Amino acid sequence: MGTTLDFVKGHCGWDVVTLLPEGQIPAADELAVAVKVISAPIDGGLEVGWMGLGDRPDEIKVRMVDSTTKSWIPMCGGMTQVIGKALVETFLRDHFNIDTSQPLLTMKLITESGEIPIQIKVRNAKAVGVTTIMDNYLHYLYRSGIEQLFLQGIPLLRVGNYAVIDVAVLEKKHPNIDFTRRNSGPHLQIVNDVLRAFGRHLSLDGVSGMMCDQRPEGPGQYRVFPRFYSADLAAARIPWEFQCGTGSIAVAMALAHERRLPFKTNRGEVLLEWGSYQTIRDPYGIRTSQLHLELKDSRVTKASFSHSVVEILAEGRLTVPDYQCVIAA
Repeated sequence: MGTTLDFVKGHCGWDVVTLLPEGQIPAADELAVAVKVISAPIDGGLEVGWMGLGDRPDEIKVRMVDSTTKSWIPMCGGMTQVIGKALVETFLRDHFNIDTSQPLLTMKLITESGEIPIQIKVRNAKAVGVTTIMDNYLHYLYRSGIEQLFLQGIPLLRVGNYAVIDVAVLEKKHPNIDFTRRNSGPHLQIVNDVLRAFGRHLSLDGVSGMMCDQRPEGPGQYRVFPRFYSADLAAARIPWEFQCGTGSIAVAMALAHERRLPFKTNRGEVLLEWGSYQTIRDPYGIRTSQLHLELKDSRVTKASFSHSVVEILAEGRLTVPDYQCVIAA
């Protein structure tokens, strides 16, 4: 019989994550178990987060695994949004001794990319809003640099390990192709070919892309379309555009680099719309992410974001399938 684990499952705009308190299994087994949780038959989402006590009462250590690389990743912005809600509304509140008596709760998540504070608005024992402060993640990406690339005939910006691609550029190269669609077809194949080349450039098997354009359909200034590539196309199976916090920051950095942000001062807001509601009738309508940015010249110096949809889906105990999981070196 497989191991049983306490868990919380949630999502932020179709980015489904599973949260697991650490200490339930040996640390050496956590990566393999996380990959099993992501995979069938559990299908625990795009990411898994192992959560443990930090060095101070307001700190929680989080180690993250994603379905694209099947390995540890430095940061997942969407997971921080789900964590904020879970710390108020699930058994994790008592597990981490969280005081929810005040209307605003601040916790610090200790990740591989640095300290990531989250601010949680609390009302009637519910988390009604979560803001993730991404300043340290900004610095993490800037250390990797921003680079102009030309792959498969398409110019793009490398922002850290993200490929940021303008939809209008794709359309110019490939007229009459609708790149707002997620289903199989030439639109997806063209982008996957670009991302496959991007992976070769970075010597990575799994890579992340963010397409964007300046043709909003609702209240936002930009539409964004995550396109994560791996050999099994795990992320491509999601029928709707999933909200991505780290990808949002990569897009903001690219827009700042190209001086295309929708404000001219050194401080402002950007509202991103996820996907095309005209193309894919998302059950949630037009989902958005609000970004608050501070700039110096063409560089983002401070950033925070909040997703419009964050929900807890389940909590309890799950049983890990009893098969051998081989982790690539």
